[in-house]
Amino acid sequence: MTTDAPAGGQGRSAPLESSAWRGVAAEKADEVTAGLAALLRERSRRLLGDLLRPHRRAVITTVSLIVVESLAALAGPWLVGLAIDNGLPPLLSAHDAAPLLVIATAFAFAVAVQAITTRMFVTMTGRVGQKVVLELRNRLFAHCQDLDVAFHESYTSGRVISRQTSDIDSISDLFEEGLDSLIAAILTLLLVGTGMLLLNWQLGLVVLAGFIPLTWLTAWFRRESAHAYRRTREAIALVIVQFVETFGGIRAVQAFRREPRNSAIFSELGQDYAESSRDASRLYAVYGPSISLVGNLITAVVWATAGCWSSTTT
Repeated sequence: MTTDAPAGGQGRSAPLESSAWRGVAAEKADEVTAGLAALLRERSRRLLGDLLRPHRRAVITTVSLIVVESLAALAGPWLVGLAIDNGLPPLLSAHDAAPLLVIATAFAFAVAVQAITTRMFVTMTGRVGQKVVLELRNRLFAHCQDLDVAFHESYTSGRVISRQTSDIDSISDLFEEGLDSLIAAILTLLLVGTGMLLLNWQLGLVVLAGFIPLTWLTAWFRRESAHAYRRTREAIALVIVQFVETFGGIRAVQAFRREPRNSAIFSELGQDYAESSRDASRLYAVYGPSISLVGNLITAVVWATAGCWSSTTT
């Protein structure tokens, strides 16, 4: 717990900036260079592989489930088209409902397979993810205990707590919410892209050309979101350290009448965290609609191209 030095011989605190109270535990915004970022990614991949190695069989099963789930989901539109082309004409012309019933049965089976595999995938992903997160949290706690005292004197307790809470929770959210969407999107892209090229390779190439701006947008979002996440992480760490140190030394705070000063510091740090979170939200507000805009433009281009070819052929 640090106190402000009296200003002008008076007994009240001088109006210092919020960065002045940190003392030896000052945190500096670290700019990650390209080389350091590559090193961190490589170390992260090795760490992830080491954490997943004991669950190799469960990981293989999980990937197999999401592949089956994606195939069942893509079978739905194909079966609908098959019903329109091959199921409705016999029913309308000869009152033969057998082909349509067979296709409807296959559609119901695909829906059931999708539901079962999705439930199994979510369950196994949550189980494996929580085991990995628990192991990572234990490793982080043990590692922080093994570090020397000099590290803890120059590294704020709030930042350590932030690693154990918000950073670990972000990894947990990845396993619980983001992993299935990521794998499903990749498989859908591969399967749908292959199908479009087999049906009409010219229109398929037009659609795939839309990935040029999508790749640029994704690279921009990845770069900017990394900076935004780093700033948000530092801001929440400062909020935590101010909260912990204030109430950990509440006797000294009340004895020296530090309540207004600590409240002002906490309010300013909270404002910084709110601004960093707002900046991160702006990135999502730009990236999401931009992706939708590119998709709609590519759809319009495909329709226009198909219409021009159809009119030319006619």
